[in-house]
Amino acid sequence: MIKAENIASKEFRKSLYGYDCEQVDLFLDDLIVQLKQMEQERMEMSTMIEYLVGIVQKNNLQETENSFVPPVSPHDLLSNTDRNILEGHEELSDVVHQEESAALSDETETNQ
Repeated sequence: MIKAENIASKEFRKSLYGYDCEQVDLFLDDLIVQLKQMEQERMEMSTMIEYLVGIVQKNNLQETENSFVPPVSPHDLLSNTDRNILEGHEELSDVVHQEESAALSDETETNQ
């Protein structure tokens, strides 16, 4: 995934009248794709957390009708397997991004 350091260190070649607009547009398009993907993943995880919290709370209420149910943090809901799945998803996203970036770079070089 792209990080703030990547954005801060990104340098564009200057053309006759400033930066190469096509190169800047390709970079920004890449940012947009990644940000949309991150937002989608965040929404999916948020939905999953809400669902799991609901299940846990319902089960706690059924087991102890009149007792206090402490709040459950999302981190507590994830088992080691769930964490490994999420980490694997992040690693897969990184590989996909690298492949997309390489393809865009190859396409840009071909068009120039």
